[in-house]
Amino acid sequence: MYSDEVLNIAFCIDRMHFVGLIPALRSIVQNTGESQVLAFHITVGAGESDELLAMLRRAFPAPDFRYTVKEFNVTPFLDDYIRAGREMTYAAYTSSVMNFSRFYLADIYPDLGKFAYLDVDIIVQGDIAELFRLATLEQHDLAAVPFNSFGGWTEGFKNQDYIQDLDPMEPVFNAGVYVTELAKWQTILPQLEHWMQLHRQSMDDVVFGTQSIMNLAFYKNLQVLPQGWNLSPMGHDETFPESELRQANLLHWAGQKKPWRPQGLYKEYWRPYAQDLTTATEASS
Repeated sequence: MYSDEVLNIAFCIDRMHFVGLIPALRSIVQNTGESQVLAFHITVGAGESDELLAMLRRAFPAPDFRYTVKEFNVTPFLDDYIRAGREMTYAAYTSSVMNFSRFYLADIYPDLGKFAYLDVDIIVQGDIAELFRLATLEQHDLAAVPFNSFGGWTEGFKNQDYIQDLDPMEPVFNAGVYVTELAKWQTILPQLEHWMQLHRQSMDDVVFGTQSIMNLAFYKNLQVLPQGWNLSPMGHDETFPESELRQANLLHWAGQKKPWRPQGLYKEYWRPYAQDLTTATEASS
């Protein structure tokens, strides 16, 4: 079905979000037609790899898929940027470091090729191979699901000078799920860091996080994917109809109400993949 194709999937997480990884992996493996083509590339913070490797070995004692775990050491440029934005986000410093580490995957996994990046607060209900088939990247460098437009996402760009010369009808995408080709990031990374440098000069201008920076860097360079490949924000919006939740290929708990937290939403869609993890997780959250 997939011939010799390898489906590369990247995660970037810190210790606080390890809890979401095992259910996410289980959902992908169980719902993929041929799990042996899966290759997971997991980036963690400095000194955190041994702990995660032990968790993976317990959860998957005899995996028929591949996985690697590597550590990311924050650069001085990124450290300065994140510390400047600390008051602009509820995320812990280490979580922000790993959030932005996705920009530097070419340094961590230089031979990755085409890959899907996924946030850890997801459950994949469809066959992930279909996501790769849809994301052809023939005319664009990134494929993702839009959620608004530059003109409509007013909370993302508080200073409208950033987008005054942009087409307000161009879509903006959720940066928690996307497909891209790593080789193209040789020219993309300088664009990302350019926008980070501008943002660093006035942190109030743009919402802090990878999403605003990536949308600026990938302006008019986005292949639009179907909505079902990123149903979001399930960690915030309590109004999703059950029919939409059941039919979605990928569920994404963007927001603070993660399914492993006591106040988490839509836990019934996450628990089947958490199994033995659920009780201990919710008790410690």
